[in-house]
Amino acid sequence: MAQYPQWSYSQSRANMFDECLRKYYFHYYAAHNGWNDRLGSPEQVHAYRLKQLRNFYLLFGDLAHRMCESALRQLNDGKQAPRPEFLSQTMRQLLNDAYVQSKDRDAWLRNPKQHMMLSEVYYGDDTLSSRISTIRERQQECVRHLYATRTWQEVSQPGMNILEIEKWDHLILFDTKVYVKMDLLYRRPDHNVVIVDWKTGREDDFSDQLYLYASYVQEKYNLPLDQIVIRVEYLVTGDHQEYSVTREDIDRVERNIGSYIQEMKSCLDDDYYNRPKPETFFTPMPSARKCRDCNFREMCSASVV
Repeated sequence: MAQYPQWSYSQSRANMFDECLRKYYFHYYAAHNGWNDRLGSPEQVHAYRLKQLRNFYLLFGDLAHRMCESALRQLNDGKQAPRPEFLSQTMRQLLNDAYVQSKDRDAWLRNPKQHMMLSEVYYGDDTLSSRISTIRERQQECVRHLYATRTWQEVSQPGMNILEIEKWDHLILFDTKVYVKMDLLYRRPDHNVVIVDWKTGREDDFSDQLYLYASYVQEKYNLPLDQIVIRVEYLVTGDHQEYSVTREDIDRVERNIGSYIQEMKSCLDDDYYNRPKPETFFTPMPSARKCRDCNFREMCSASVV
């Protein structure tokens, strides 16, 4: 059992690094080896359990991605796509199951990786009922819009070649394994490939993450950049945005990643073993909004909740 986690980079890691250094420490370092309560320290076990908490919004986003993945895989296998009513019923049941599972705290304590615990239930948040109401509305809109998206209309046509669906992979940048996971990658008859990212929240600028995907696609499939199209599908509204890709975009994003890697490694006592500096080095960044949704607020003395 390795004493420290393996070093790697991902966009989600960078997002957490920006959000709060103390949260970053808890998630990527303090929780390591906490899955084994015989070998991990009580602090590691506690951090690992809290790391597994899911809030309703994140759970819904994951379920919506699973909905899209299931429909695409059936289409790719030559089968009929699931009916919207079936998708809606399945998502509603899975959300309800998560809530029911969260009531069994002892089962979660025994197996936090396999047993669902919603953070709103664990912490007794008063936001639970309003979040359930919001997610019910978003769920209906996501199901209603999926088959009307430009992406679905295109992949349903003859001659489309689906290359990747929700597949983890990586590229190497600055001697670091950089993880990528595209929601969908397909090739059109004009030989252009389309990177698709499903979103279930508000519209925002996600272009940097998508340009990283484009860098991966260019390298893996040996494609010129002018044959790569990036598309963000906002399932709640039914809108979408498309981006073309230039060498300048790729270079800028890769430089940003290099800067993140340097800053993350400055938080290490030993970058060969990925041994972090002491917890006190990771300065907390408390705010009422961020602390409210932080899994680790129970462990953090700086939490303002």
